[in-house]
Amino acid sequence: MHVHVGRKLMPDTNDERYLTALQLRGDEVVHDTAIGWFSRYATSALTGRTLMVMPAGELVLPERAGRFWGWWTAICALLSRPRGGTTVQVGAGVRMSSDTAVTAPPMERYARRKMSLVAWRDPRTAAAFGVGDVAPDWAFGEGPDPLREGLGTPAGERTILAVTTRGNRDPLDENKIRLLRDIAKSRGLRIQVYSQVRRDREAMEKLAWVLHPGTEPLLFGEESHAEWEKKVRALHRESAIVASDRIHALIVGATEGAVPLAVSSGSTEKALRTLKPGGFDLPADQPAAINNYLDTMLGDATSVSRRIVTARTHLDQLRNTLRSFVGGRPVSDPGTAEPLPYEFRHAAAS
Repeated sequence: MHVHVGRKLMPDTNDERYLTALQLRGDEVVHDTAIGWFSRYATSALTGRTLMVMPAGELVLPERAGRFWGWWTAICALLSRPRGGTTVQVGAGVRMSSDTAVTAPPMERYARRKMSLVAWRDPRTAAAFGVGDVAPDWAFGEGPDPLREGLGTPAGERTILAVTTRGNRDPLDENKIRLLRDIAKSRGLRIQVYSQVRRDREAMEKLAWVLHPGTEPLLFGEESHAEWEKKVRALHRESAIVASDRIHALIVGATEGAVPLAVSSGSTEKALRTLKPGGFDLPADQPAAINNYLDTMLGDATSVSRRIVTARTHLDQLRNTLRSFVGGRPVSDPGTAEPLPYEFRHAAAS
């Protein structure tokens, strides 16, 4: 397996702390540049059966694309087919700045039509490409198993309101600060600010001073990514609500049994559309709608766990499909090439 991890800070190489949370087995080949990863995929696809898993996460499309924008994606989709391989895209979503409809460039749409499996993380992205299913974000599949291990104490019986926001946005305004204070006071919760990523630390120190002066925020320091994830999950396991504009803070909170609440100095559109396939119909910025949502979710002891179970069932189905491709099942190839007998070479993944 060849894995593309990128680089945390270009041009510096990654350190081991950055890679710990991936929990790789150790026998993978790790690439920190896209060109190295793609070159290895091309070599493998031309010599043996290869499965290419396109990157998940956020896709950035140009406002105006030329005729051949997306040519490399089309090459990825087509290159492995003659030798019985395939390309899949699961878990990506397009960056959108408003409610205006977005249409993917023609070559990008063509490429996805040539893939054997396409599942986006939100409906608007699926509409932009005109092809593919919608599935919960992969992060819904992480954390404790809600059926075997449970998600801990029901959210309505917990005592913390965990808050984290993006450090590269404006601070929360007075109305948002008042909203968070009112939510905590009316429900007997203690506010705890924390940073999900290191670059948010300074902003979270300032937010903590506003929301809970005298109580230190929990800040991502010198811990490895795996160590910090454990600490964040421990906080979320004690939290009734996780309020944030970082979608993975909200999702990780939900996988630990907390009620996710989108709060931002800017738009919460991305959070709302990304969490909806996971079963969470988050309200927008209206305080009345937010309080009704919280009352409903906190008043039902299984409101979070039910949604996580359903989201994971969907993700398990996707995993099984991917495993079947790796295991040699003939892929649903839209072309005419017949699959060849399976020989595992290099599974490219992000």
